[in-house]
Amino acid sequence: MFLSRSLQFCKTGFRGLSTSHPKSISLQVLVSQSNDLVANVALEEWMKRCSTHRTNNLLLLLSSNTIVHNNYKSIHAFFSGEDERGKTLSTDQLAQQANLVFSALPKDTALVELPMVRVAAEENGKGNNLLISLPLDSHVDDDVLKTTLQCIANSFVQKCRGGDGGYSLSRISLVRPDGGWFPGIQEIQRDVQLSLKEIEAIKLDKANGKLKPMG
Repeated sequence: MFLSRSLQFCKTGFRGLSTSHPKSISLQVLVSQSNDLVANVALEEWMKRCSTHRTNNLLLLLSSNTIVHNNYKSIHAFFSGEDERGKTLSTDQLAQQANLVFSALPKDTALVELPMVRVAAEENGKGNNLLISLPLDSHVDDDVLKTTLQCIANSFVQKCRGGDGGYSLSRISLVRPDGGWFPGIQEIQRDVQLSLKEIEAIKLDKANGKLKPMG
């Protein structure tokens, strides 16, 4: 059964209180219930722009059953957070998160290209975020997309039971990319829709020979 709407929590034991002990690391996993390309691209962009609204570590999981220009479906994983001392995650630490995503993929995952991994600065200039894009075969059905998202989410939640180096508290939430959940996302969706239309128009003109090469 796919992820339930209710929040799921897991905790690890504490060895004792200490003023020098690093703070516990919390993780929030958000799984979009939409597989619409525009809605999910807008949700991803909302998260990037609104980093001040986020707390703790965040993993956002998205899927799209829309066949994009390279003729594949896709899964995106967006991660942002800090270490147990409240410091920005290093490139190596972000790479560990990326490896956790890759290791969670089912063995029969039908990737059509190498995954895209990108590290970018947060909009507020504090810290970095990680974006992973997984291109899947266009014939993959929606149930497979959901199962893959579930495997990734479960992998991160299981990490909170792993003791040292894991998360002390983790929760999974199903979300919808609309204004009720994310104020102002409608404007971003309109921008995304406009940008996609412009890209399609450029591609069409190029295919029809209307665009002249530069230089």
